[in-house]
Amino acid sequence: MGLSGRLLTALCTVVILCIGLHDCRPERGYPRSCGEKQLCCPGQNNTCYAFGPRVDRSEDSDRCYCDSNCLIMGDCCMDYAHVCKAQDCSVDTWGPWSKCSNPCGFGKRLRYRAVRMYPENGGRHCPMLKQRRACVGFEEEQCAQQSLEFQAEELQERAHILPLELGVYRTMKKYDPWKGILKNLYDRYFNEIFTRATYCGHFKVLKTNAHCLNSEWAKDLRVNSTVCVECQPVAMNREIGMRCMGHGVSSHVTTWKAVDVAKCHGQWELTDQHLPCTCHPEHQPSFIFL
Repeated sequence: MGLSGRLLTALCTVVILCIGLHDCRPERGYPRSCGEKQLCCPGQNNTCYAFGPRVDRSEDSDRCYCDSNCLIMGDCCMDYAHVCKAQDCSVDTWGPWSKCSNPCGFGKRLRYRAVRMYPENGGRHCPMLKQRRACVGFEEEQCAQQSLEFQAEELQERAHILPLELGVYRTMKKYDPWKGILKNLYDRYFNEIFTRATYCGHFKVLKTNAHCLNSEWAKDLRVNSTVCVECQPVAMNREIGMRCMGHGVSSHVTTWKAVDVAKCHGQWELTDQHLPCTCHPEHQPSFIFL
């Protein structure tokens, strides 16, 4: 093979390598920056590039990118920050809180805010757009009109009670169930966990048995007597509507059990609606729900 043949072979090899490796310098006039190519792409886009110097000042023959992912990869074109300015998300102020989702019991309130401008070119993401907080609804008319079908579960529940004086331990720091390591849990979910005010109900005892006479406190649960029972925050069960188990249904018969008195149980009737209140043992026998 002559000299001209060897030169031709070498030239062809260079061309093949150049095409295969995509590492040749661009032709004159090819866009060498985001501004020249008029490119600004969101997210990751491998086709959004030009040939020119990068921010890290690599060789000007390398590809540089104009997508927002180049901020992470460090291969942006030199003029990216100027041409593709980052735009942070912008939001409106919070709207008003909605009404309690449950007009007669445990529910939630919601509020929203809208996005004014979405982020572009690596700008900050949008903050939270929805908030919620717990609530207890009490609209007297709707509570009074609730159907028994809605309260069927409550009619089947049995109240477990203890004397009112034992409830004082629930307010003592020594016995506080929300202290110590559990406090971190409540602080973390402060937007969802709340304390409902103590409420009470007045019951007319309809049925009891002789075993209750064996207890100093349970003997006050006499037939035809009226007693007061408190539902304190510590005893409230969120899963059943932030209330006490077995708290009764107005004007209907439910059952009760004296917790630490063997075979002491009976029936009673709630004579009023559940309202925020406390019992007064000096006026009538008083108890607490567990």
